[in-house]
Amino acid sequence: MKLRRRLGIEWAGVALAASLTVAALVYWNTLSGFDNLLYDGLSEYGRPEASEEILIVAVDEDSLAAFGKWPWPRERHAYLLNILAQAGPKAIAFDILLSESGDAQSDTALAEAASKNENLFLPLHFVFPGSDGAEYDIKQPLDPFRRAASGVGHVNLLFDRDGVVRQTLLCFGESNEDGRNATTPWPHLMEQIYRAVKGRASPAYTRLDNCDQPLLMPYANRGAFAQVPYSAVVEGQIPAAFLEDRIILVGAAAHGLGDQYPVPFADSGPMSGVEIMANMLNDMMADNFITPVSPVTQIILSLIPAWILLIGFWRWRPRTTIFISLGLVVLIIAASALLLSLRIWFPPGAALVGLGLVYPVWGWRRLQATSDFMDEELRNYRSDTVNIPVLQPELGPVDLVTEQVEKLGHAIKYVRDLRRFIADALTNLPDPMFITDLDGKVKFVNKLAQSGIDDGTQDLALDDMLDRFVAPQDLGDVKDYLALDQHMREHDYVDFTSRSGEVFAMRRARIMSDEGELRGHIHYLADITEVANAAQEREEVLQLLSHDMRSPQAAILAVLSGQEKTEASERIESHARRTLALADNFVGMARIKSKDFEGEEILLSDLVIEASESLWPLARLRGVKIRVDDQSEDAFVLGEPSSLYRSFTNLIDNAIKYSPDEGVIDIMLRNISIDQKPFVAVEITDQGGGIADDMLDHLFERFSSLDAGSKGTVKGTGLGLSFVAAVIDRHGGTIRAENIRANKNRAGGARFTVLLALAPDLEHGSENSGE
Repeated sequence: MKLRRRLGIEWAGVALAASLTVAALVYWNTLSGFDNLLYDGLSEYGRPEASEEILIVAVDEDSLAAFGKWPWPRERHAYLLNILAQAGPKAIAFDILLSESGDAQSDTALAEAASKNENLFLPLHFVFPGSDGAEYDIKQPLDPFRRAASGVGHVNLLFDRDGVVRQTLLCFGESNEDGRNATTPWPHLMEQIYRAVKGRASPAYTRLDNCDQPLLMPYANRGAFAQVPYSAVVEGQIPAAFLEDRIILVGAAAHGLGDQYPVPFADSGPMSGVEIMANMLNDMMADNFITPVSPVTQIILSLIPAWILLIGFWRWRPRTTIFISLGLVVLIIAASALLLSLRIWFPPGAALVGLGLVYPVWGWRRLQATSDFMDEELRNYRSDTVNIPVLQPELGPVDLVTEQVEKLGHAIKYVRDLRRFIADALTNLPDPMFITDLDGKVKFVNKLAQSGIDDGTQDLALDDMLDRFVAPQDLGDVKDYLALDQHMREHDYVDFTSRSGEVFAMRRARIMSDEGELRGHIHYLADITEVANAAQEREEVLQLLSHDMRSPQAAILAVLSGQEKTEASERIESHARRTLALADNFVGMARIKSKDFEGEEILLSDLVIEASESLWPLARLRGVKIRVDDQSEDAFVLGEPSSLYRSFTNLIDNAIKYSPDEGVIDIMLRNISIDQKPFVAVEITDQGGGIADDMLDHLFERFSSLDAGSKGTVKGTGLGLSFVAAVIDRHGGTIRAENIRANKNRAGGARFTVLLALAPDLEHGSENSGE
């Protein structure tokens, strides 16, 4: 469990670290370089076809050679627009900035030429940062040109971190006159062209959530769009029919004009701005834009492979894990390519980094946790090794982990040998025994418990095992004992007779793990047939003593009671009474040792008074007075009435025997507290000669007697005080004997003090009342 808990914590730490890392990589777009490189490579295999409707009129090197240095007079642009107006194209995007004033006559001519074209659109651009604290300024065409055109659109390019134009914005900025606090965004120039040709917004534009949402542009092959030189159109080299019903994009294509930008092609060459717009318009017409997944979606998709691997760590073998890890790498790239073919772009870099982070980090932490666990377990193993005759080979010099593995292997071999050693020891025990698991299935049986069961006991239910072994009349007692879920205690066992007539004592012990968890039970069966037979014989002897020996003595006393007292009859009566006392004490001691304590609540003062009154005739013969002083406040104790009564009778009888004629016996009951626990003390004090000092330490042993000081007619047997001590001990109390010195108030003598605990319920009640 320690290793599992440690690995669980390490796994959670790796999972959290990997998840946060992947999320951070996506959020800050840290792996854009790798993702862009992969995107460029995959784009090579699915380039769209170029639309034949699109025609580029390019200001190329040939046009510069024909007309001279750029920029050209606006009359030349006016001439081009006049030619295009006669040809009748579908729409014209004139991608030449007209935001600055020129010659008035030239501007007027160009505005008039522009007004002749039905769908002519001009560009505007944004200048960052703007003036007077604005975020940006809008550079629109001059008013005459804007009024002559059908509309304007932005032509800003969107560059990735590596400076490549992969994405575009179909709308941008705000559209009031001064560029501030506006509400309507500017569509792209190509979006304006699409609307003019199709009469509606492009599908990609209608799906936008906002103008900040970029779209990836699939590029057609370089030079795929039809392109004619600007100079060729102006010089009449291009037939009007070739221009008719075309979407014409006019823009700079010559390298020296600065309108060349990096694009995602393997050859790494730049592309003119007008051709980039041709690709954009081509994607609009085919609804071919690629939508990047949102950051949240990218995080979720990037985490899925890492979490598959994390969950798999708990199920797969290391060899399986490495193959699945490689398969996940291939799957991530393949999924990215598949989504790209569906016009969805999922950058795979973060997902690959997540896999690359999870596998080695988890391998490191798992190896470290396993190494620490093996270290700790090997230390525990060495400290707890049982000294049995099992060989342990020496280890050679190796690296740390290999050494731990070898030690663990040797420890496992040692445990196997130890298991065999224990199995052999249990199998050959001199008494039957068997082991059950938590489900009550028999898992191990030694030879003696196996004997007589021919069909085996492995996985036999405990009840079936008992049915085969225990005699039917004792089966219920055994099952009741086993149903008690309690710890082992002294004398915690059950006796039963087996089907073969033997008598066994069964004890059950718990099998606990090193962490203190219950694993099963061991059942020991001790053969007590001889002990049971001896107990039976003892019972017969007790019956003899209690009946066959007492009956003649009682008869003798009955005969003597009706005759005249003589010295001989008094002697006979004395010996008969001694014999009766001996039998009663012997039987009483045997009885209390042969049965369990069964107490009940007793009012102790009543019991002591009753015992003293039963001896009143004996005391009267000698003139002895018995005074009872009850200060116990009706204290109850938990006891066995018969044995306690006989104990106090023996003590008072002894006091009478050893008291002088006309003496006084004081009996006091009072409540005392010892170590904050309440007790009842019973003190019995006589005025006899006391107890010899050499007898005080042996007074409660068997056959110890002080009959030399007895004044009564009955002599002691040496079992009375031993019986009293056994009874008081059985009740959890104590008895003490001492001599009382004579003083002016009273004569000397012996004092016996008995301490008994208050009954539990009354004890609690007294505590509560005290509060």
